[in-house]
Amino acid sequence: MRKVEVFTTPTCEDCKNFKKYLNEHNIPFKEYDISEHPEHADTLRERSGKNLVPTIFIDDAVFFGFVFNRQEIEKLLS
Repeated sequence: MRKVEVFTTPTCEDCKNFKKYLNEHNIPFKEYDISEHPEHADTLRERSGKNLVPTIFIDDAVFFGFVFNRQEIEKLLS
């Protein structure tokens, strides 16, 4: 089982699409809402060097955005 973490905001459509994908495929994930918890934004910057959502961590891989990385993410999670 892969470890999936995603940094999100409620207004981010790409974040919603990724969470929908995970839920439809019954893939467990940990979500960090940076708008609700500013400390998550600090963690995101420390871990990725950026402040973009969604930032997706799958094990040791990092993806900035779901739509542009969808094929690679799906391959990793299948």
